Amino acid sequence: MLTWVSFLNKHGNNGINSDHSLLDTREVILVSNKIRFKIKQLVYLCLFIVIFYLGCATETVSLRNQEKAPTFTQDLNVLANSNGKIVKQKEIRIKSKWSELIECYKIKYLSDGYQVVGFIVKPKGEGSKYPMMIFNRGGNREFGKLTKKSLRYLSFLSSNNYVILASQYRGNDGGQGKDEFGGKDVNDVLNLIKMAKSLPFINPTKIVMLGFSRGGMMTYLAIKHGAEIKAAAVVGGVTDLGQMYNEREEAMKKVIRELVGMDKTEWEKRSAYHWPEKIDVPILILHGEDDWRVKVSQAKKLSEKLKQAGKVHDLEIFSKGDHGLNTHRSERNQRIFDWFERYVNR
Repeated sequence: MLTWVSFLNKHGNNGINSDHSLLDTREVILVSNKIRFKIKQLVYLCLFIVIFYLGCATETVSLRNQEKAPTFTQDLNVLANSNGKIVKQKEIRIKSKWSELIECYKIKYLSDGYQVVGFIVKPKGEGSKYPMMIFNRGGNREFGKLTKKSLRYLSFLSSNNYVILASQYRGNDGGQGKDEFGGKDVNDVLNLIKMAKSLPFINPTKIVMLGFSRGGMMTYLAIKHGAEIKAAAVVGGVTDLGQMYNEREEAMKKVIRELVGMDKTEWEKRSAYHWPEKIDVPILILHGEDDWRVKVSQAKKLSEKLKQAGKVHDLEIFSKGDHGLNTHRSERNQRIFDWFERYVNR
């Protein structure tokens, strides 16, 4: 009987070894293929990292060069001090139907020693001096700040042959300082006028001002502090901070407590209703009848005070109008332009 041992003695291990060799060869090939695949993956990863790094480095250098190389210059001799000096500027692209007509720049400028973020939107081209419109945004802190969406509206305003200057107010959008909701941050608006006098494409004798909501309050405050402007327009503007505190929800009450405090004297300082005699600029007051953020009664009662003080103004209430009069966009814009055209060349 042929046993397994005698079979091995007769034939040796050749059959089994050959099978093992075949298996070993296949395993080696399989492992080699896996190693080559891993090496390829590693090479591709390294290439991706290098390309990504080079791309980021190129973009960083490009942005640095863009920030270092000014796109327009200021006549710093016009500035009495550092207020209004532009320390950073960068052209940004705003996609809108007016893109081919305007240029938009994000800037940082000095105001009371703080670097404050703002924007300049101007008609394209050089050699002309345009009237200027200061746009005062609404909201507080990051809420209501100027974004690409709101910059499209500024582009529209600029397409009507105005240079638009606008501030995010101190402490916002990466700027220094603290939002004071109508405190010393009114200087961030006033210093735009100083800046305007130093820019070659602005006619500093033709300046107007437009404010929405909190920006309306900033407009009244700028006038109170002697802003050199020809006319102003306010949409849904705050005229009585105390009334606003009493009528608004807890979230807005908290904003007022945090940014202004509970001192009624500070409220009155920010409320044009309490000092109508200081409004010595022709002012257009536009308000929506259904405005729940700032009640229409705020506009009406300021108008009555201005009338008693003999101040040049016009009040228009829009039936079913909302806070920003977006329900009456075309009418709102036309009234604003008509008002400014009436006074800007005087």
